[in-house]
Amino acid sequence: MIKHEDTKPFSKQKKELHFLHSLKEIFNKTKGNKISFKFILEKLKDEGLLFLIALTALPSAIPIPTPPGFTTIVGLPMCFLTVQLIFRQESPWLPEWILKKQLQLSTFHKGIEKLEPIMNKLTVLLRPRYKRFTTQKMEKFVGIIAFLCSVSVALPILFGNAIPSAAVLIIALGFLYEDGLAVLLGMILGVIGIIISSSVVIFTFYFGAAALNAIYDKLSLF
Repeated sequence: MIKHEDTKPFSKQKKELHFLHSLKEIFNKTKGNKISFKFILEKLKDEGLLFLIALTALPSAIPIPTPPGFTTIVGLPMCFLTVQLIFRQESPWLPEWILKKQLQLSTFHKGIEKLEPIMNKLTVLLRPRYKRFTTQKMEKFVGIIAFLCSVSVALPILFGNAIPSAAVLIIALGFLYEDGLAVLLGMILGVIGIIISSSVVIFTFYFGAAALNAIYDKLSLF
């Protein structure tokens, strides 16, 4: 097994998050100096999909001002990924040109090293519990809520994207950590976000149509 000279195989640790353990196993068992995204995602399977969903949800889950169109750019990939959660893809489906991309094994190693402390800190809040909410059947149902949240994020709604994005992020992390309580909280937050977004859309269309009718009536008087 050939490894980049500045990297060492990861050692096994007690009570390690399964997702991190999977990443380390992929690194330890990879030969050569490069690794493709396709290989990584095939090995991670549904955990890879959940991690990608969490990554796409994170930027818009932070309630800070963003440029116009930013949430749409983030929301569309989120829609694409969450719909796969509904149909339980064995591994995330991505365009072939992305899957063919390769990483230096040393870059992959550094990525795991940077990710590990972040994921470990989250164990203060997230841990295996209420597993009835993390079953495969529940994942499909939750996937529908996550998809509707993603649609809400993709819509250009002022101040209406942070809640559904946070819901998707919490749901994805909940499944990664097998934390049913987090999944349940994410679902509740997601429903709230969907209601808010739907209300804003209905309000906009209703009053927008009323305003257009008023303008049309005034113009028809001339």
